[in-house]
Amino acid sequence: MAETATVMPVNGRVHIYFDDAEIASSVKALCLERPGSEPRIFLPLDDVHPQILEASDTKRKDDGLGEAHFYTIKTLTADGADEAWYYPYADGLYEPVRDLLTFGGDRVKISVTEV
Repeated sequence: MAETATVMPVNGRVHIYFDDAEIASSVKALCLERPGSEPRIFLPLDDVHPQILEASDTKRKDDGLGEAHFYTIKTLTADGADEAWYYPYADGLYEPVRDLLTFGGDRVKISVTEV
């Protein structure tokens, strides 16, 4: 069975919080939906607060999306190892999210507000 994926713009402004502090805000976010997976929000690196991400050595293969490259989120109060990542080689159905960041982990919260 062929894999299906849908990438669409998010209506509104996406806010990314880490330990209740906003670390990113974007009106250019995309939502990736795949069968069997939770929808995932991606946004441009330019929309993340500067100097909050530190490149990690962690890499992981992800079906369809290719190799994920990780960042550690570093704030004044906490670090979130490998809680931000991107797919530099995403292509095909996933090409729209290439080089866009996504976030995960227990301390990451995402909300969307109207613009």
